[in-house]
Amino acid sequence: MKVTIVHTNNKKQLLVSTKTMEKLMERFARDDSKLTITHFRESIPYLSNNYEGYKDMPKWMHIYPAAEFAKDENNNLKMKACNGILLLKFGNITDVDGVEGVKRSVAILPSTLAAITGADGKTVIVLIKFQGENDSLPTSEADAEHLYRIAYQQIFPVYQAIVKASILVDGPKPSIEAGSTLSQEPSIHNSFMMTLDAEPYFNSKAVAMKIDSHARSQNLTPSTGNNQQMIADSETAEAKNDNKKEDKNSVRSNIVSMMKLLESRYDFRYNTVMKYVEYLPKDKGWYGYRPVEPRVQKRMTLEVQLADIRVSIKDVRNFLESDYIKNYNPIEEYLFQCYDKWDGKDHIRALARTVPTANPHWADWFYTWFLGMVDQWRGYSHRQYGNSVAPLLISKQGYNKSTFCRRLLPPELQWGYSDNLILSEKRQVYQAMAQFMVINLDEFNQISPQVQQGFLKNLIQLPTLKYKPPYGSHVMEFPRLASFIATSNMKDILSDPSGNRRFIGVELTGPIDVSVRPNYQQLFAQALSALNNGEKSYFDAQQVKLIMKSNSQFEIIQPIDQYFLLYFELVDNEKEGDYLTAAEIFDYLKKQIGSSIKVNSLMGFGRKLANMSELKHKRFADGMKYLVKKK
Repeated sequence: MKVTIVHTNNKKQLLVSTKTMEKLMERFARDDSKLTITHFRESIPYLSNNYEGYKDMPKWMHIYPAAEFAKDENNNLKMKACNGILLLKFGNITDVDGVEGVKRSVAILPSTLAAITGADGKTVIVLIKFQGENDSLPTSEADAEHLYRIAYQQIFPVYQAIVKASILVDGPKPSIEAGSTLSQEPSIHNSFMMTLDAEPYFNSKAVAMKIDSHARSQNLTPSTGNNQQMIADSETAEAKNDNKKEDKNSVRSNIVSMMKLLESRYDFRYNTVMKYVEYLPKDKGWYGYRPVEPRVQKRMTLEVQLADIRVSIKDVRNFLESDYIKNYNPIEEYLFQCYDKWDGKDHIRALARTVPTANPHWADWFYTWFLGMVDQWRGYSHRQYGNSVAPLLISKQGYNKSTFCRRLLPPELQWGYSDNLILSEKRQVYQAMAQFMVINLDEFNQISPQVQQGFLKNLIQLPTLKYKPPYGSHVMEFPRLASFIATSNMKDILSDPSGNRRFIGVELTGPIDVSVRPNYQQLFAQALSALNNGEKSYFDAQQVKLIMKSNSQFEIIQPIDQYFLLYFELVDNEKEGDYLTAAEIFDYLKKQIGSSIKVNSLMGFGRKLANMSELKHKRFADGMKYLVKKK
């Protein structure tokens, strides 16, 4: 059994090839060499729903699973063999676990051959095996079309009943999974876009569902509405047919009345960043959205009960905490307003230059860090590391360092700023990184060297956070949002002997200019434009080396480091000095100084020597040795 792959080349020629299901699954599981699908998913927030205007769409590969096709002389697809595979597409997913939840749901059924994440990352492609009642498949295209339509009639209600999503169907021509409502009838020519899924579901031993081929084929216009609504409509129809009258005071009637009353008085939305429901009184538009706190929830319950609707606070809470409440992402909303609005001026480096410093690289370093910050907010899953470098502003008090950090976010996103992180509270730290956008490590000099070298060093590079949320039952994974920035009133504060590459230390030569309000729309519009054009949002090896060299002036000088410079000098000529191991150098210093040097500092001393770029070194049979001259 082979499925068909169709696409158009640069010369607008139709190319047709075939693959086995096993090979196709392998193709789905690995990234494409040109990152076509990855870039497409990154662009989706800024595209219309049908995606037709996307630059790569005319040449996109489409998969035809229902049959093996060949191309005739008129560039039409003609069936060679029927595969007995039905294609279903699920969109508008309301499952609490999203795409993966839908995949797990359909995997329960033995007829499911495969379940794959769609090209847009927001839909699920489901392939189901079927056959005729005589355990055979049609040999003619007309008979295959007839059986496919009947199979769809009999299969899609089964799958829709167990999936919290809408079923989408396309017609004979390739179309977009998550496009507008599609009303074409099912066909063996239905296709889906080439996609990427690191963990596709595939069951090579799927049991084909037997189809009654004598059933009458109907014109099908599949609903794209929520399946929950379909079930509700079905229940309503049943109730009418049975001529059942609902009791005025039934549980169902009261809950429906409660939902209608609350929705008539308030607009609700679930803040996916802060993980809580927000409300807006419809008669107080100026009020703005506020979190539904316990006191508010109790007031709403009383409002419902005073309207003679018999519900409890638990019923109100169930409604407010359910997926009936639409999702809202304030970061996506704000960035969308900035997309494609850049005026071409360099606003990011202009903001950096409000920080007076003698460091000639500061503006460029801040620019790269700023891109990394915005890229972090977009929450793309392909990132292997978070924004793993943090600017460190160093000066005496009163130089507006904290004000500058706070002003990195516009007023609409000020909730996303935090400067009171307690690093000893691990779960709180992880939760803050998943909910805040900018975290200021204020008074950085108060962070111990042990924390700098251990927890903080690892923390700052994490792409995702795993922790058990408050009142949660199990550990969950959340995307990281936060980028770090730091301030200090002291100069000698960096303590990592292996190299301080996680911070961009800059010493201020005067107060930061905070007299002019940043043009936030242009700042983020520029960042989005740069990211979409493929500019780096991370530091390469050469830049890191330069940052580490610059940071050397802010490193804590340990007594042993001072002693080393007191008793040794660095040389380039091997005839002028000797190659010694770190232990030999350490032992010599200990003999000269005595017990004031502790053995437990040997490891850190060795790392320090290894990171001294001006210190010549060579590996010998007994280990690494350094060229030094005793004074």
